[in-house]
Amino acid sequence: MVALLFADIAVKAAREAARRAGFGDQEPEVVRIGDRAVLRLADGHIIARVARSIDRLDSSRREVEVARWLTAEGLTVTRPLEGEQPYIAAGTVVSLWHAVEGDWTVPADLAAVLRRLHALRPPPNLALPELEPLERMDERIESAPTLTAADRLTLRTLTRTLREDLADVTYVLPRAVIHGDANIGNVLKTSSGEVVLFDLEGLCWGPPEWDLAITAVYRDLGWHTDAEYERFCEVYGFDVTRLPRYQLLRAVRELRMTCWLAQKAGDGEEIATEVRRRIADLKEPDRPRRWHPY
Repeated sequence: MVALLFADIAVKAAREAARRAGFGDQEPEVVRIGDRAVLRLADGHIIARVARSIDRLDSSRREVEVARWLTAEGLTVTRPLEGEQPYIAAGTVVSLWHAVEGDWTVPADLAAVLRRLHALRPPPNLALPELEPLERMDERIESAPTLTAADRLTLRTLTRTLREDLADVTYVLPRAVIHGDANIGNVLKTSSGEVVLFDLEGLCWGPPEWDLAITAVYRDLGWHTDAEYERFCEVYGFDVTRLPRYQLLRAVRELRMTCWLAQKAGDGEEIATEVRRRIADLKEPDRPRRWHPY
């Protein structure tokens, strides 16, 4: 019900933003619902990203600024429409972007993009936040529609424990500009061979190991092959699994992935079952994972 309500709000907000951007009356198509909604407009040529709350105004505005900076630096990223953005519409925040036609690519392509990103330094007028590995976790746990009281307690307790443990981690790589959610689903390869980076809202200062850990976790889960992961490490020049506290980074990533999916558990029994499986596994770190990607 919560997801359905947000989808309705997102459609209304995207329609209003498109009208104000000069695209006339549109019938937005919902692509996906997560932390925010993604919708198609203008026969698929425009993408609307709709936040769940007006509280995301600053981060949405920063995402637009980040995209324009990275484009100026020569990094191929998703591009916002020209003009002042984002829009405030239907009580929330909407940004409009040029759609990109492309296909899934391989982890090595992601590694090449991350290597370039991590070497950049933002201009003085672009204030990036510091990484918060467990940002908005309490909010996600509270908003998840199908969690039991016991589930919520498990996730809150684990969040608290991991937050304390992270304070003792020593990283190897120099602090850098990082993506924050650098998974293979946030890059596409176009027909011309360009690899386009998406979902720039989480760009921040932090340890590059945080970005690299996602691909390692996907390998551990069987979503990438060993050969794909080895090539990823070769292209980037570092293997995050050699970090003494890699298992802690993996635990944090698994928790984040579970809480993100829990927000969508109201979409159907398949996802709800997957969430229950993941929570059970989080209680037993050594148990083999049989997770499905979403």
